[in-house]
Amino acid sequence: MRSSRAALTTLVILLLVVGTGMTIYQAGFLGLPLKPGTEEDLWTIEARIGFRARSGRPILATFQIPELRGNLAEIGESFVSRNYGVSVEPSGAHRKVLWSIRRATGEQALYYRLALSPRIGVAPPDPPPPQSVTPPELEGAEQVAVGTLLDAIRRQSANIRTFTAETIHRLNDRDDDNARVLVGRDPAALAIARAAVVVLRSARIPAHVAHALPLRPAARVDPEPLVASHNGDGWAYYEPVTGGRLDPDDVLVWWQGDGPLLAVEGGSGASVTFSVTEEPVASLALADELGNRRASRWIQFSLLSLPLQTRQLYQVLFVLPVGVGIIVLLRVFVGIETFGTFMPALIALAFRETELLWGIVLFGLLLLIGMSIRAALDHLKLLLVSRLAVMLTIVVLAMAGISVVSHRLGIERGLSVALFPMVIIAMTIERMSITWEERGGPRALLVAAGSLFAAALAYLAMTEPTIVHVVVTFPGTLLILVALLLLAGSYRGYRLMELVRFRELARRT
Repeated sequence: MRSSRAALTTLVILLLVVGTGMTIYQAGFLGLPLKPGTEEDLWTIEARIGFRARSGRPILATFQIPELRGNLAEIGESFVSRNYGVSVEPSGAHRKVLWSIRRATGEQALYYRLALSPRIGVAPPDPPPPQSVTPPELEGAEQVAVGTLLDAIRRQSANIRTFTAETIHRLNDRDDDNARVLVGRDPAALAIARAAVVVLRSARIPAHVAHALPLRPAARVDPEPLVASHNGDGWAYYEPVTGGRLDPDDVLVWWQGDGPLLAVEGGSGASVTFSVTEEPVASLALADELGNRRASRWIQFSLLSLPLQTRQLYQVLFVLPVGVGIIVLLRVFVGIETFGTFMPALIALAFRETELLWGIVLFGLLLLIGMSIRAALDHLKLLLVSRLAVMLTIVVLAMAGISVVSHRLGIERGLSVALFPMVIIAMTIERMSITWEERGGPRALLVAAGSLFAAALAYLAMTEPTIVHVVVTFPGTLLILVALLLLAGSYRGYRLMELVRFRELARRT
Protein backbone atom coordinates (compact mmCIF):
# COMPACT_ATOMS: atom_id res chain seq x y z
CA MET A 1 0.00 0.00 0.00
CA ARG A 2 2.82 2.37 0.96
CA SER A 3 4.79 1.52 -2.19
CA SER A 4 1.85 2.29 -4.43
CA ARG A 5 1.23 5.55 -2.55
CA ALA A 6 4.87 6.52 -2.92
CA ALA A 7 4.82 5.64 -6.64
CA LEU A 8 1.71 7.77 -7.14
CA THR A 9 3.26 10.71 -5.28
CA THR A 10 6.46 10.44 -7.31
CA LEU A 11 4.55 10.28 -10.59
CA VAL A 12 2.38 13.27 -9.70
CA ILE A 13 5.41 15.36 -8.71
CA LEU A 14 7.24 14.35 -11.90
CA LEU A 15 4.28 15.30 -14.09
CA LEU A 16 3.85 18.63 -12.31
CA VAL A 17 7.53 19.47 -12.65
CA VAL A 18 7.75 18.47 -16.33
CA GLY A 19 4.45 20.13 -17.29
CA THR A 20 5.23 23.34 -15.41
CA GLY A 21 8.77 23.41 -16.79
CA MET A 22 7.56 23.00 -20.37
CA THR A 23 5.03 25.79 -19.92
CA ILE A 24 7.55 28.16 -18.31
CA TYR A 25 10.08 27.43 -21.08
CA GLN A 26 7.55 28.14 -23.83
CA ALA A 27 6.21 31.29 -22.18
CA GLY A 28 9.45 32.68 -20.76
CA PHE A 29 12.12 31.69 -23.29
CA LEU A 30 10.20 31.25 -26.55
CA GLY A 31 7.88 34.18 -25.92
CA LEU A 32 4.61 32.36 -26.54
CA PRO A 33 1.72 34.45 -25.15
CA LEU A 34 -0.23 33.17 -22.18
CA LYS A 35 -3.41 34.96 -23.21
CA PRO A 36 -5.31 34.75 -26.49
CA GLY A 37 -6.09 37.79 -28.58
CA THR A 38 -2.66 39.38 -28.79
CA GLU A 39 -2.39 42.78 -30.44
CA GLU A 40 -0.62 41.52 -33.55
CA ASP A 41 -1.82 38.73 -35.83
CA LEU A 42 0.28 36.38 -37.87
CA TRP A 43 -1.27 34.77 -40.93
CA THR A 44 0.12 31.45 -42.11
CA ILE A 45 -0.88 30.25 -45.56
CA GLU A 46 0.01 26.73 -46.57
CA ALA A 47 -0.31 25.40 -50.11
CA ARG A 48 -0.26 21.65 -50.65
CA ILE A 49 0.61 20.50 -54.17
CA GLY A 50 -0.34 16.93 -54.92
CA PHE A 51 0.11 14.84 -58.08
CA ARG A 52 0.97 11.34 -59.28
CA ALA A 53 4.45 10.88 -60.72
CA ARG A 54 4.85 8.98 -63.96
CA SER A 55 7.28 6.17 -63.32
CA GLY A 56 10.80 6.69 -64.58
CA ARG A 57 10.27 10.27 -65.80
CA PRO A 58 11.83 13.49 -64.43
CA ILE A 59 9.46 15.77 -62.52
CA LEU A 60 9.35 19.56 -62.85
CA ALA A 61 6.62 21.37 -60.87
CA THR A 62 6.22 25.12 -61.38
CA PHE A 63 4.10 26.95 -58.82
CA GLN A 64 3.22 30.66 -58.66
CA ILE A 65 4.05 32.34 -55.32
CA PRO A 66 3.28 35.92 -54.28
CA GLU A 67 5.51 38.95 -54.06
CA LEU A 68 4.26 40.75 -50.97
CA ARG A 69 3.49 44.43 -51.42
CA GLY A 70 1.42 47.12 -49.76
CA ASN A 71 0.52 46.56 -46.11
CA LEU A 72 1.56 42.90 -45.91
CA ALA A 73 5.04 42.06 -44.62
CA GLU A 74 6.66 38.63 -44.89
CA ILE A 75 7.76 36.97 -41.67
CA GLY A 76 9.12 33.85 -43.33
CA GLU A 77 8.51 31.28 -46.02
CA SER A 78 9.52 27.65 -46.37
CA PHE A 79 9.46 24.94 -49.02
CA VAL A 80 8.83 21.41 -47.78
CA SER A 81 9.51 18.43 -50.04
CA ARG A 82 11.27 15.08 -49.94
CA ASN A 83 14.42 14.76 -52.10
CA TYR A 84 13.32 17.54 -54.47
CA GLY A 85 15.51 20.36 -55.69
CA VAL A 86 14.03 23.80 -55.04
CA SER A 87 14.68 27.10 -56.80
CA VAL A 88 12.83 30.42 -56.84
CA GLU A 89 12.73 32.58 -59.97
CA PRO A 90 11.07 35.91 -60.78
CA SER A 91 7.96 35.75 -62.95
CA GLY A 92 6.77 39.22 -63.94
CA ALA A 93 5.17 40.95 -60.99
CA HIS A 94 5.28 37.74 -58.97
CA ARG A 95 7.61 34.81 -58.37
CA LYS A 96 7.55 31.12 -59.08
CA VAL A 97 9.09 28.15 -57.32
CA LEU A 98 10.43 25.16 -59.26
CA TRP A 99 10.54 21.71 -57.66
CA SER A 100 12.55 19.14 -59.62
CA ILE A 101 13.63 15.53 -59.20
CA ARG A 102 15.20 13.02 -61.53
CA ARG A 103 12.88 10.11 -60.72
CA ALA A 104 9.82 9.66 -58.52
CA THR A 105 6.99 7.14 -58.24
CA GLY A 106 3.51 7.19 -56.76
CA GLU A 107 1.67 10.04 -55.06
CA GLN A 108 3.73 13.16 -54.40
CA ALA A 109 3.12 15.99 -51.93
CA LEU A 110 4.92 19.33 -51.91
CA TYR A 111 4.29 22.14 -49.41
CA TYR A 112 4.78 25.89 -49.55
CA ARG A 113 4.25 27.81 -46.33
CA LEU A 114 4.13 31.60 -46.02
CA ALA A 115 3.91 33.56 -42.76
CA LEU A 116 3.00 37.22 -42.99
CA SER A 117 1.62 40.06 -40.93
CA PRO A 118 0.09 43.44 -41.77
CA ARG A 119 1.82 45.05 -38.78
CA ILE A 120 5.33 43.68 -38.62
CA GLY A 121 8.20 44.92 -40.73
CA VAL A 122 8.27 47.44 -43.56
CA ALA A 123 6.53 46.23 -46.69
CA PRO A 124 7.86 47.25 -50.11
CA PRO A 125 5.82 49.86 -51.98
CA ASP A 126 3.34 49.01 -54.69
CA PRO A 127 4.86 48.71 -58.16
CA PRO A 128 4.26 51.76 -60.36
CA PRO A 129 1.50 51.46 -62.97
CA PRO A 130 2.40 51.08 -66.62
CA GLN A 131 3.36 54.37 -68.25
CA SER A 132 0.87 53.78 -71.03
CA VAL A 133 -1.94 51.30 -71.42
CA THR A 134 -2.43 49.71 -74.82
CA PRO A 135 -6.12 49.05 -75.45
CA PRO A 136 -6.89 45.47 -76.45
CA GLU A 137 -7.51 44.80 -80.14
CA LEU A 138 -11.21 44.10 -80.61
CA GLU A 139 -13.28 43.40 -83.68
CA GLY A 140 -16.91 43.02 -84.64
CA ALA A 141 -19.48 42.59 -81.91
CA GLU A 142 -16.96 42.86 -79.07
CA GLN A 143 -15.74 46.25 -80.31
CA VAL A 144 -19.29 47.57 -80.55
CA ALA A 145 -20.21 46.15 -77.12
CA VAL A 146 -17.19 47.74 -75.43
CA GLY A 147 -17.86 51.10 -77.09
CA THR A 148 -21.50 51.08 -76.02
CA LEU A 149 -20.62 50.15 -72.43
CA LEU A 150 -17.92 52.81 -72.22
CA ASP A 151 -20.33 55.55 -73.29
CA ALA A 152 -22.83 54.55 -70.62
CA ILE A 153 -20.21 54.03 -67.90
CA ARG A 154 -18.56 57.42 -68.47
CA ARG A 155 -21.91 59.16 -68.02
CA GLN A 156 -22.53 57.47 -64.66
CA SER A 157 -19.05 57.62 -63.10
CA ALA A 158 -16.93 60.40 -61.64
CA ASN A 159 -13.51 58.79 -61.12
CA ILE A 160 -11.62 55.55 -61.64
CA ARG A 161 -13.12 53.96 -58.52
CA THR A 162 -16.72 54.59 -59.56
CA PHE A 163 -15.81 53.76 -63.18
CA THR A 164 -14.55 50.33 -62.11
CA ALA A 165 -17.57 49.66 -59.88
CA GLU A 166 -20.00 50.69 -62.62
CA THR A 167 -18.19 48.48 -65.15
CA ILE A 168 -18.56 45.44 -62.92
CA HIS A 169 -22.20 46.29 -62.20
CA ARG A 170 -23.09 46.45 -65.90
CA LEU A 171 -21.22 43.24 -66.74
CA ASN A 172 -23.30 41.40 -64.14
CA ASP A 173 -26.54 42.48 -65.83
CA ARG A 174 -27.63 39.33 -67.67
CA ASP A 175 -30.32 41.32 -69.52
CA ASP A 176 -27.69 43.55 -71.15
CA ASP A 177 -26.81 42.22 -74.60
CA ASN A 178 -23.46 44.03 -74.58
CA ALA A 179 -22.49 42.40 -71.28
CA ARG A 180 -23.43 38.96 -72.60
CA VAL A 181 -21.20 39.48 -75.65
CA LEU A 182 -18.16 40.11 -73.43
CA VAL A 183 -18.88 37.72 -70.59
CA GLY A 184 -20.21 34.91 -72.74
CA ARG A 185 -22.51 32.15 -71.61
CA ASP A 186 -20.52 31.50 -68.44
CA PRO A 187 -21.35 34.21 -65.85
CA ALA A 188 -18.62 32.94 -63.54
CA ALA A 189 -16.54 35.38 -61.50
CA LEU A 190 -13.41 34.75 -63.58
CA ALA A 191 -15.24 35.45 -66.87
CA ILE A 192 -16.68 38.69 -65.47
CA ALA A 193 -13.24 39.74 -64.18
CA ARG A 194 -11.66 39.17 -67.60
CA ALA A 195 -14.40 41.15 -69.33
CA ALA A 196 -14.00 44.01 -66.83
CA VAL A 197 -10.27 44.17 -67.54
CA VAL A 198 -11.02 44.42 -71.28
CA VAL A 199 -13.41 47.35 -70.70
CA LEU A 200 -11.04 49.15 -68.30
CA ARG A 201 -8.02 48.78 -70.54
CA SER A 202 -10.10 49.99 -73.47
CA ALA A 203 -10.59 53.16 -71.41
CA ARG A 204 -6.77 53.27 -70.89
CA ILE A 205 -7.08 52.43 -67.19
CA PRO A 206 -4.32 50.11 -65.89
CA ALA A 207 -6.09 46.88 -64.93
CA HIS A 208 -5.51 43.17 -64.68
CA VAL A 209 -7.09 40.03 -63.25
CA ALA A 210 -5.72 39.19 -59.81
CA HIS A 211 -6.14 35.88 -57.99
CA ALA A 212 -6.27 36.36 -54.23
CA LEU A 213 -6.75 34.36 -51.05
CA PRO A 214 -9.13 35.80 -48.42
CA LEU A 215 -7.30 36.24 -45.12
CA ARG A 216 -9.64 34.35 -42.83
CA PRO A 217 -8.95 31.16 -40.85
CA ALA A 218 -10.08 28.13 -42.85
CA ALA A 219 -8.92 24.55 -43.23
CA ARG A 220 -9.49 24.87 -46.97
CA VAL A 221 -9.81 28.02 -49.07
CA ASP A 222 -9.76 28.60 -52.83
CA PRO A 223 -8.25 31.56 -54.67
CA GLU A 224 -10.83 34.11 -55.80
CA PRO A 225 -10.51 36.16 -59.02
CA LEU A 226 -10.53 39.92 -58.50
CA VAL A 227 -10.45 42.98 -60.72
CA ALA A 228 -7.38 45.13 -60.01
CA SER A 229 -7.36 48.73 -61.27
CA HIS A 230 -4.90 51.56 -60.60
CA ASN A 231 -6.37 54.89 -59.53
CA GLY A 232 -3.12 56.87 -59.70
CA ASP A 233 -2.24 56.31 -56.03
CA GLY A 234 -2.18 52.54 -55.89
CA TRP A 235 -3.89 49.33 -56.88
CA ALA A 236 -7.44 48.74 -55.73
CA TYR A 237 -9.17 45.35 -55.80
CA TYR A 238 -12.85 44.72 -56.54
CA GLU A 239 -15.05 41.65 -56.34
CA PRO A 240 -16.21 40.75 -59.88
CA VAL A 241 -19.74 39.81 -58.76
CA THR A 242 -20.69 42.53 -56.30
CA GLY A 243 -18.31 45.26 -57.42
CA GLY A 244 -17.39 45.97 -53.81
CA ARG A 245 -13.93 47.26 -53.05
CA LEU A 246 -11.85 45.05 -50.78
CA ASP A 247 -9.62 46.10 -47.93
CA PRO A 248 -6.01 45.24 -48.93
CA ASP A 249 -5.43 43.81 -45.43
CA ASP A 250 -8.22 41.25 -45.97
CA VAL A 251 -6.80 39.56 -49.08
CA LEU A 252 -3.46 38.28 -50.33
CA VAL A 253 -2.89 38.59 -54.06
CA TRP A 254 -1.26 35.30 -55.01
CA TRP A 255 -0.77 35.79 -58.75
CA GLN A 256 -2.13 37.88 -61.58
CA GLY A 257 -3.04 37.32 -65.19
CA ASP A 258 -4.43 34.27 -66.96
CA GLY A 259 -1.36 32.08 -66.44
CA PRO A 260 -1.81 28.76 -64.59
CA LEU A 261 -1.18 28.56 -60.87
CA LEU A 262 0.53 25.17 -61.17
CA ALA A 263 2.18 23.30 -64.03
CA VAL A 264 3.62 19.79 -63.60
CA GLU A 265 5.82 18.07 -66.18
CA GLY A 266 6.15 14.32 -65.75
CA GLY A 267 3.10 13.98 -63.52
CA SER A 268 -0.68 13.78 -63.72
CA GLY A 269 -3.69 14.66 -61.59
CA ALA A 270 -2.10 17.81 -60.18
CA SER A 271 -4.07 19.75 -57.57
CA VAL A 272 -3.46 22.58 -55.10
CA THR A 273 -5.20 23.05 -51.75
CA PHE A 274 -4.77 26.13 -49.57
CA SER A 275 -5.30 26.44 -45.83
CA VAL A 276 -5.14 29.64 -43.79
CA THR A 277 -4.67 30.06 -40.06
CA GLU A 278 -4.38 33.06 -37.76
CA GLU A 279 -2.19 32.75 -34.66
CA PRO A 280 -0.31 35.00 -32.23
CA VAL A 281 2.61 36.63 -33.95
CA ALA A 282 4.99 36.08 -31.03
CA SER A 283 4.66 32.30 -31.25
CA LEU A 284 4.89 31.64 -34.96
CA ALA A 285 7.31 34.46 -35.81
CA LEU A 286 9.76 33.16 -33.25
CA ALA A 287 9.01 29.55 -34.12
CA ASP A 288 9.76 30.22 -37.76
CA GLU A 289 13.01 31.98 -36.91
CA LEU A 290 14.18 29.31 -34.52
CA GLY A 291 13.17 26.52 -36.87
CA ASN A 292 15.08 27.97 -39.82
CA ARG A 293 18.19 28.56 -37.73
CA ARG A 294 17.90 25.17 -35.96
CA ALA A 295 18.20 26.98 -32.66
CA SER A 296 15.51 25.01 -30.85
CA ARG A 297 14.63 21.34 -31.20
CA TRP A 298 11.45 22.08 -29.25
CA ILE A 299 9.98 24.05 -32.13
CA GLN A 300 10.91 21.39 -34.68
CA PHE A 301 9.14 18.66 -32.70
CA SER A 302 6.08 20.63 -31.61
CA LEU A 303 2.60 21.11 -33.03
CA LEU A 304 3.82 24.29 -34.74
CA SER A 305 5.77 22.18 -37.23
CA LEU A 306 2.73 20.14 -38.36
CA PRO A 307 0.68 20.93 -41.48
CA LEU A 308 -2.11 23.35 -40.75
CA GLN A 309 -4.97 20.91 -41.34
CA THR A 310 -3.41 18.40 -38.92
CA ARG A 311 -2.78 21.14 -36.36
CA GLN A 312 -6.41 22.27 -36.51
CA LEU A 313 -7.49 18.68 -35.83
CA TYR A 314 -5.34 18.59 -32.69
CA GLN A 315 -6.84 21.89 -31.59
CA VAL A 316 -10.11 19.98 -31.21
CA LEU A 317 -8.55 16.87 -29.66
CA PHE A 318 -6.51 18.84 -27.10
CA VAL A 319 -9.63 20.28 -25.45
CA LEU A 320 -11.19 16.83 -25.02
CA PRO A 321 -9.09 15.98 -21.91
CA VAL A 322 -10.32 19.24 -20.38
CA GLY A 323 -13.92 18.08 -20.77
CA VAL A 324 -13.06 14.65 -19.37
CA GLY A 325 -11.35 16.32 -16.41
CA ILE A 326 -14.49 18.35 -15.64
CA ILE A 327 -16.58 15.17 -15.66
CA VAL A 328 -14.11 13.34 -13.40
CA LEU A 329 -14.25 16.18 -10.87
CA LEU A 330 -18.06 16.14 -10.94
CA ARG A 331 -18.19 12.38 -10.37
CA VAL A 332 -15.43 12.11 -7.74
CA PHE A 333 -15.94 15.23 -5.63
CA VAL A 334 -19.56 16.24 -6.29
CA GLY A 335 -21.03 12.78 -6.75
CA ILE A 336 -23.09 13.45 -9.88
CA GLU A 337 -23.94 10.21 -11.66
CA THR A 338 -23.49 10.02 -15.42
CA PHE A 339 -23.68 7.34 -18.07
CA GLY A 340 -19.94 6.73 -18.11
CA THR A 341 -17.10 9.24 -18.28
CA PHE A 342 -16.48 9.64 -21.98
CA MET A 343 -20.11 9.84 -23.12
CA PRO A 344 -20.69 13.35 -21.66
CA ALA A 345 -17.30 14.50 -22.99
CA LEU A 346 -18.05 13.32 -26.53
CA ILE A 347 -21.51 14.85 -26.38
CA ALA A 348 -19.89 18.12 -25.24
CA LEU A 349 -17.59 17.88 -28.26
CA ALA A 350 -20.67 17.66 -30.48
CA PHE A 351 -22.16 20.67 -28.66
CA ARG A 352 -19.27 22.74 -30.03
CA GLU A 353 -20.96 22.59 -33.44
CA THR A 354 -24.63 22.39 -32.47
CA GLU A 355 -24.45 25.00 -29.68
CA LEU A 356 -25.59 24.15 -26.18
CA LEU A 357 -29.37 24.68 -26.27
CA TRP A 358 -29.93 22.96 -29.61
CA GLY A 359 -27.54 20.21 -28.60
CA ILE A 360 -29.55 19.42 -25.46
CA VAL A 361 -32.81 19.43 -27.43
CA LEU A 362 -31.48 17.11 -30.14
CA PHE A 363 -29.84 14.80 -27.61
CA GLY A 364 -33.04 14.54 -25.59
CA LEU A 365 -35.05 13.83 -28.76
CA LEU A 366 -32.70 11.01 -29.74
CA LEU A 367 -32.94 9.52 -26.24
CA LEU A 368 -36.75 9.68 -26.35
CA ILE A 369 -36.91 7.93 -29.72
CA GLY A 370 -34.32 5.37 -28.69
CA MET A 371 -35.97 4.55 -25.38
CA SER A 372 -39.30 3.99 -27.11
CA ILE A 373 -37.75 1.57 -29.59
CA ARG A 374 -35.74 -0.12 -26.83
CA ALA A 375 -38.92 -0.77 -24.84
CA ALA A 376 -40.48 -2.42 -27.91
CA LEU A 377 -37.39 -4.62 -28.40
CA ASP A 378 -37.68 -6.02 -24.87
CA HIS A 379 -40.57 -8.24 -25.97
CA LEU A 380 -38.36 -9.95 -28.58
CA LYS A 381 -35.86 -11.27 -25.98
CA LEU A 382 -32.81 -10.54 -28.16
CA LEU A 383 -29.17 -11.11 -27.26
CA LEU A 384 -27.22 -8.05 -26.14
CA VAL A 385 -24.97 -7.94 -29.24
CA SER A 386 -27.92 -8.17 -31.61
CA ARG A 387 -29.92 -5.62 -29.63
CA LEU A 388 -27.06 -3.10 -29.72
CA ALA A 389 -26.68 -3.56 -33.47
CA VAL A 390 -30.39 -2.95 -33.95
CA MET A 391 -30.25 0.13 -31.72
CA LEU A 392 -27.29 1.53 -33.65
CA THR A 393 -29.19 1.16 -36.92
CA ILE A 394 -32.29 2.79 -35.46
CA VAL A 395 -30.22 5.68 -34.09
CA VAL A 396 -28.77 6.29 -37.55
CA LEU A 397 -32.24 6.26 -39.10
CA ALA A 398 -33.56 8.58 -36.37
CA MET A 399 -30.72 11.03 -36.94
CA ALA A 400 -31.40 11.03 -40.67
CA GLY A 401 -35.12 11.49 -40.08
CA ILE A 402 -34.56 14.45 -37.73
CA SER A 403 -32.26 16.06 -40.31
CA VAL A 404 -34.77 15.66 -43.14
CA VAL A 405 -37.77 16.88 -41.13
CA SER A 406 -35.89 19.87 -39.67
CA HIS A 407 -34.63 20.81 -43.13
CA ARG A 408 -38.14 20.73 -44.53
CA LEU A 409 -39.33 22.88 -41.63
CA GLY A 410 -36.53 25.39 -42.23
CA ILE A 411 -34.77 24.59 -38.94
CA GLU A 412 -31.22 24.29 -40.19
CA ARG A 413 -29.83 23.63 -36.70
CA GLY A 414 -31.48 20.24 -36.86
CA LEU A 415 -28.98 19.19 -39.51
CA SER A 416 -26.23 19.27 -36.89
CA VAL A 417 -27.70 16.14 -35.24
CA ALA A 418 -25.38 14.20 -37.57
CA LEU A 419 -22.45 15.41 -35.46
CA PHE A 420 -23.50 13.30 -32.46
CA PRO A 421 -21.44 10.10 -32.02
CA MET A 422 -24.01 7.47 -32.95
CA VAL A 423 -22.28 4.60 -31.15
CA ILE A 424 -22.22 6.57 -27.89
CA ILE A 425 -25.92 7.43 -28.32
CA ALA A 426 -26.80 3.75 -28.85
CA MET A 427 -24.81 2.69 -25.77
CA THR A 428 -26.40 5.48 -23.71
CA ILE A 429 -29.88 4.32 -24.67
CA GLU A 430 -28.97 0.77 -23.68
CA ARG A 431 -27.52 1.82 -20.33
CA MET A 432 -30.45 4.11 -19.59
CA SER A 433 -32.87 1.28 -20.35
CA ILE A 434 -31.03 -1.07 -17.98
CA THR A 435 -30.98 1.60 -15.27
CA TRP A 436 -34.71 2.13 -15.84
CA GLU A 437 -35.41 -1.57 -15.36
CA GLU A 438 -33.10 -2.10 -12.37
CA ARG A 439 -33.44 1.17 -10.44
CA GLY A 440 -36.64 2.71 -11.76
CA GLY A 441 -37.60 5.51 -14.10
CA PRO A 442 -36.89 8.44 -11.76
CA ARG A 443 -33.32 7.19 -11.16
CA ALA A 444 -32.70 6.74 -14.89
CA LEU A 445 -33.96 10.25 -15.61
CA LEU A 446 -31.77 11.63 -12.81
CA VAL A 447 -28.67 9.97 -14.27
CA ALA A 448 -29.59 11.25 -17.74
CA ALA A 449 -29.99 14.77 -16.34
CA GLY A 450 -26.62 14.43 -14.62
CA SER A 451 -25.04 13.37 -17.90
CA LEU A 452 -26.49 16.40 -19.70
CA PHE A 453 -25.39 18.71 -16.89
CA ALA A 454 -21.85 17.34 -17.01
CA ALA A 455 -21.79 17.62 -20.80
CA ALA A 456 -22.96 21.25 -20.56
CA LEU A 457 -20.20 22.17 -18.08
CA ALA A 458 -17.63 20.34 -20.20
CA TYR A 459 -18.85 22.24 -23.26
CA LEU A 460 -18.44 25.59 -21.50
CA ALA A 461 -14.88 24.68 -20.50
CA MET A 462 -13.97 23.30 -23.94
CA THR A 463 -15.15 26.47 -25.69
CA GLU A 464 -13.63 29.02 -23.32
CA PRO A 465 -11.07 30.90 -25.51
CA THR A 466 -8.45 31.19 -22.76
CA ILE A 467 -8.59 27.48 -21.93
CA VAL A 468 -8.45 26.47 -25.59
CA HIS A 469 -5.48 28.77 -26.21
CA VAL A 470 -3.54 27.53 -23.18
CA VAL A 471 -3.92 23.78 -23.78
CA VAL A 472 -3.16 24.07 -27.51
CA THR A 473 -0.21 26.45 -27.19
CA PHE A 474 1.23 24.85 -24.06
CA PRO A 475 0.89 21.03 -24.23
CA GLY A 476 2.64 20.82 -20.86
CA THR A 477 -0.60 21.93 -19.24
CA LEU A 478 -2.10 18.57 -20.19
CA LEU A 479 0.60 16.87 -18.09
CA ILE A 480 -0.46 19.08 -15.18
CA LEU A 481 -4.05 18.01 -15.84
CA VAL A 482 -2.98 14.34 -15.74
CA ALA A 483 -1.32 14.93 -12.37
CA LEU A 484 -4.52 16.47 -11.00
CA LEU A 485 -6.59 13.56 -12.33
CA LEU A 486 -4.22 11.09 -10.63
CA LEU A 487 -4.75 12.92 -7.36
CA ALA A 488 -8.50 12.87 -7.93
CA GLY A 489 -8.34 9.13 -8.59
CA SER A 490 -6.80 8.54 -5.15
CA TYR A 491 -9.53 10.44 -3.30
CA ARG A 492 -11.53 8.22 -0.94
CA GLY A 493 -13.50 10.80 1.04
CA TYR A 494 -17.12 11.87 0.98
CA ARG A 495 -18.71 13.50 -2.04
CA LEU A 496 -20.79 16.65 -1.77
CA MET A 497 -23.95 14.77 -2.72
CA GLU A 498 -23.27 12.24 0.02
CA LEU A 499 -22.91 14.98 2.62
CA VAL A 500 -26.40 16.17 1.68
CA ARG A 501 -27.72 12.61 1.54
CA PHE A 502 -26.41 11.63 5.01
CA ARG A 503 -26.89 14.95 6.78
CA GLU A 504 -29.63 13.48 8.98
CA LEU A 505 -27.32 10.67 10.08
CA ALA A 506 -24.65 13.21 10.94
CA ARG A 507 -27.10 15.08 13.15
CA ARG A 508 -28.01 11.96 15.13
CA THR A 509 -24.40 11.08 15.78
